[in-house]
Amino acid sequence: MKESTEFRILVVDDEPNVGMIFHRILGDEGYEVVSATTGEECLRAIASQTPDLVFMDIRMPGITGLETLRRLRQTHPLLPVIMMTAYQTIPSALESMKLGAYDYLVKPLEADRLKAIVKQSLEIRNMFQTAKPTGIDRVEQTFVNVETASDIIAESEEMKEVIQLVDKVSPTNLTVLILGESGTGKEVFARHIHKNSPRCDKPFVVVDCAALPESLIESELFGYEKGAFTGADSSKPGKFESANTGTLFLDEIGNLPATTQAKLLRFLQEPVVERLGGTKGPKAIDVRVLAATNLDLEKAVSEGRFREDLFHRLKVFQIILPPLRKRGGIEIERLVEHFTDSFSKQFNKPKPSLSPDAWNYLKNYRWPGNIRELQNAVRSAVLLANDTILPENLPVSIQSTKPPETAPVESNPAALKDVLKRIEKDHILTTLQRFDWNKKKAAEALDVDYKTLYNKMKEYDILSKPKK
Repeated sequence: MKESTEFRILVVDDEPNVGMIFHRILGDEGYEVVSATTGEECLRAIASQTPDLVFMDIRMPGITGLETLRRLRQTHPLLPVIMMTAYQTIPSALESMKLGAYDYLVKPLEADRLKAIVKQSLEIRNMFQTAKPTGIDRVEQTFVNVETASDIIAESEEMKEVIQLVDKVSPTNLTVLILGESGTGKEVFARHIHKNSPRCDKPFVVVDCAALPESLIESELFGYEKGAFTGADSSKPGKFESANTGTLFLDEIGNLPATTQAKLLRFLQEPVVERLGGTKGPKAIDVRVLAATNLDLEKAVSEGRFREDLFHRLKVFQIILPPLRKRGGIEIERLVEHFTDSFSKQFNKPKPSLSPDAWNYLKNYRWPGNIRELQNAVRSAVLLANDTILPENLPVSIQSTKPPETAPVESNPAALKDVLKRIEKDHILTTLQRFDWNKKKAAEALDVDYKTLYNKMKEYDILSKPKK
């Protein structure tokens, strides 16, 4: 691995102070730090300065951090990118992992954690460049393609019920709506349904509705004829035509604009399509539609953001995927075993074992990014580990969560009350430190009003910021 003085780190944030903080912390460690304040500047800097690592804010003026990540992945699939957000559970932070982000940081930044994640990210980058994956078409797929499990692991009762539903609906031609948090494997299940249907030898076409600009989504779905609009230099079939006789999977369908929702509803009622600018009339299409979203569509309907009639058309058969945190330790253990075996083969190295301490972190982590986050964690751990995966081989975001104490607690109500108070006090302190003792922001993060937070701080005698 190169010396730190040879690494260039690009920080993309519309707040100049963030770049200054990175420069102060990482500059002292010998890294070269360069800054950009917009997504456009980021793309130009990557083209001209070839950074080794990128930190990027999710919310920025102009093109967002997610859109910037989506664009740079097309040209730099192996460049490690770490997204930054003010709230750890923000959905876009999890969506960034789907686009191939290595990790995400929660603001404000802690110096020690920042140094650790830089060191680990650069080690991962170096190993990706030197590893020789086998059994895949391109090395980029090990970084970007994160939903590739060939089978579905189901040990919990919740997942066994899901499998029963999937087995019942797969041989039919019913429209299926798959719901679940980001990273729960919705596309994996859609492919499983197609694979076990009479259409298994026909096309399976995926459309990411969140990734397509509103101005292009209709032409992508329904196709267009030459001259239909500026830039239409030739005719192009849409995704419905491409999926004819097979299956069309509409991922993140909750992001469809209203006009496209109306056209999709008409197609589900009468399966014909007509290209934009077409003169030959509608064309009948035989396609099975599967759709998925991590949004609450019923809430979107009540708020007028999603058509109620389309919702009921899609909800002919509904499958809800449980989050990983509700699937139990045995299932997580099986998934870890599966991914460890898979990545060891891809990186052509002996399969490492898992230390008890590392397993303690994995089984007690909340997994906001679900299976996708677990897969990313195991992938990097397999690369970093020698014979055994240790806690320090896990992503820093997992290392920073303290596993529960293994020592038993006295089994009496008074002891339990004391333990809960200590936990609550520690949680409040941690949150206050995270927001540099900004009580308003801390109260928002804790989901309590300002007065409740003040009373709790008074109860635990933590009314002032500790002196250094």
